Amino acid sequence: MITDCADVTRRPGRPREERVDRAIVAATLEIFAEDGYHGLSMEAVAARAGVSKATIYRRWPGKRDLVIDALASLNDDFPRVPAAVPAESTRERLLTAMRHMANRDPDSPAGRIMPRMMVYSVSQPDLYAEYFDRVIMPRRRWLYSVLREGIDSGELRADLNVELAAAAIVGTIQLRSHSAQPPQPDAAMPDQLMDILWPGMRSPDQSA
Repeated sequence: MITDCADVTRRPGRPREERVDRAIVAATLEIFAEDGYHGLSMEAVAARAGVSKATIYRRWPGKRDLVIDALASLNDDFPRVPAAVPAESTRERLLTAMRHMANRDPDSPAGRIMPRMMVYSVSQPDLYAEYFDRVIMPRRRWLYSVLREGIDSGELRADLNVELAAAAIVGTIQLRSHSAQPPQPDAAMPDQLMDILWPGMRSPDQSA
């Protein structure tokens, strides 16, 4: 049970206890992965996180806000290779992200949430739209920026369609990852995919 004594006397403006926040978010993701949005309740999250329901409501006004913030945390472990690092080529930066996407544990909360969100794109489009904005788009913008920086550095062809290149990378990985039965990481696939895509993306001035 996580004690939350500091929260009882918390004055306005005092920083929240990050350990409690992490426990609540982790519990939310676990329950969401198991039971979906309608099966998740604030009572269940409080019990799983070991905090009071009042503690959650001091942080989030309702279930939807909590779920969306928890889903946004799925980006916390996304690799962010700093821009303009001389030792990191565009190819290596792309591969870092591709390996992360392809080798995610399908049994983790994040791995189980992705297929559920695909269903929600039809059955709960409003929830999916927020998920897309908070989770998918930040990753997509990061990928766009890496590709544009590759164009600017001369590593990638000047006429590269950035959005199409990003779709080819992400779409192929998602399709391959989720079509396997059972779903499982594929350590070799990112490098194999890059070997196929790179000749069409790289600048003619660059060596293979």
